[in-house]
Amino acid sequence: MTEVAGGYVVLDGIRLALSWVPCQMRCGLVGQPVTTIALADAVLRDAARLLQAYEAGQWVPEPAERELAEGLALGQWSGSFLRAALRDIPPTVQSGRLIDVLAPACEVLDQADVDEHLARRLRVLIDALTPDV
Repeated sequence: MTEVAGGYVVLDGIRLALSWVPCQMRCGLVGQPVTTIALADAVLRDAARLLQAYEAGQWVPEPAERELAEGLALGQWSGSFLRAALRDIPPTVQSGRLIDVLAPACEVLDQADVDEHLARRLRVLIDALTPDV
């Protein structure tokens, strides 16, 4: 985990820290600005990769990650809903792979210029993790 400008954390690609600083531009790996659209593209890509790893048996979520997914499966998807769900998450979730997709999605879901495709893609991932909900 590496700290970069603006309090952002980089881990397996673009990942925001759990501090929610509203801004249209985000700092990337070397301080280059990342637009909300670029962040949305990264979240879409990371969600697809994580789903693929899950379906291939290459990633098994921790029990706490499954509990988080179960809570998310029942809610209305928005940035504020996701932010509330990610508050006070256990350390096993903080160090897991699911948070790498969900944390940056909070910012993207709040932006008016992002279509519903991102929310649908995240729901597909969460639905795969919670088939019984």
